Parts: sequence; C-alpha cells; structure tokens
Amino acid sequence: MKQTTRTERLDKILSNSGFGTRKDVKRLVRSGEVLVNGEPVKNPEFHVSIEKDTLCVEGVDVKIKWHAYFMLNKPAGYICSTKSGAYPTVFDLLDESDRRTYLGGDLGTIGRLDADTEGLLIITSDGDLNHRLTSPKWRVPKTYLVHLANEVDEQERESYVADLARGVHIEAEANAEAVDCLPAQLEWCDVQENDKTAAAVCKITVYEGKFHEVKRLFAALGNEVTYLKRIRMNRLFLDESLACGQYRELTKEEFDLLSTLNDEGV
Repeated sequence: MKQTTRTERLDKILSNSGFGTRKDVKRLVRSGEVLVNGEPVKNPEFHVSIEKDTLCVEGVDVKIKWHAYFMLNKPAGYICSTKSGAYPTVFDLLDESDRRTYLGGDLGTIGRLDADTEGLLIITSDGDLNHRLTSPKWRVPKTYLVHLANEVDEQERESYVADLARGVHIEAEANAEAVDCLPAQLEWCDVQENDKTAAAVCKITVYEGKFHEVKRLFAALGNEVTYLKRIRMNRLFLDESLACGQYRELTKEEFDLLSTLNDEGV
C-alpha cells in the first residue's frame, strides 16, 4: 500500500513470485518469455521498479508485491505463531501462494490473539507498520466484543465503566507482572438469543497490549470472560462478511484506516 520507489532484481522478483529457484528463473528470463513494460528482458539482473514497472511472464501479468497486507477473521483454536505445537497456527489458514516470504520480508501478525480469541487479525510482511501499531507510544485503540460469565446489574455496570475509565490494576499472571492498565472504554450491549455463553455482553476498547489484558481486567472487576472477539484495530473494523478462518487482502482505504496515526496517537 505504501508508495515506494524501490527497485529489485528481476530474478529475485520472479523467484519470490513462485517461478522457481534463481537458476530456474534465469533460464526463464533468457528464454525471452519475460516482459517488462511490454518489452522482453533477457538479463536476470535487470532492476525492476516495484512501483512503476509492469511484469508479464509467458503471457500472464505478474503483480509485484513488496509487502502483503491481509485481514483474517481468526477462529478459535489457532495461535499467532509461525511454529505449531498444541494448536495449528494462523498461517496454516493462508493459501500456499500467499504463505511465503515477500520482497519486503517475512509474514507476521500485528499483535497476538490468544488461541481461544477470535476476530480481527492483520498479517503482514511490513515490519515498520507492525512496530508502529504495537508500540506503546501510539496507544493504538483495539476494540473487543466480550461475553461475561456473571450478570451485571445497572449499578455494577456504572461501576465497571467508571473503574475502567480510571485505569484498573491487574494482578500478575504467568510471566506477566502486575501492572496498572491505561484507562479503557466500556460500552454495554444487549444479550442476544444466540449469545448462549453470555450473562452480560459488552465492548471494551483498550490502548495497550498487555498479556491477557482484557481477561485480566474483567477478573480484577470480579467477572470472567467466556468469549472474546477483536472487532477493531485503530480505525479499521473487521469485515463481518468474512467467515471465521477466511481472509483477504486489505483495500487501499482499509490500509489507510489501519495505518494512519498522528502526533497525539490515533
């Protein structure tokens, strides 16, 4: 999405795009079947502009990608890791053609969702964007749909909202230390008929990425999270037309919603 004036060697672009090893693509280039801007190029070391040039191989247009940006509706039962263990990884949900190293780097997730957490997950090879969106400096908002185990009456609801707005102290868990969390925003929702696990439903917006933060916040308030789904990161909302486990590339408009920050945060 980000405009670039980078150039890269033709053989590296072709190899990265799935046309075989460097040896394979050198043979392909020298065959005269590779066109750059409509003209045959037989030099594998020819530098192609990522932004400006067009590439055609054996009559088929090839999209040159420096980075990839995918929106995944993460299902429960998958971990945000490149290595599988007790659970499969979210990268197993990608098509083989997308699950590769890009010219700009390897794929990674922007932040992590627990194995039992669903919803919006961004997978990208853009390390700079990943760093900016996860840096505590920017306090990027992330909104979650939450189901709670215990009913919450009107007075308690007001107390939850006020406590979270002030910032809640969460106890240590696993390797994560006890900490005072940044203020968070809470919005109560109606319990729907299909919310079978929910005695109460709400949306919470947090501005940092502490380990199990949302679960620990509600534990500190005396409740238990039974279902958790991320629905927003920065200004980008999950496309609800994506079924659990489905993904697609971000549009230019969605990329801007995700990536645009200002000097005071988002």
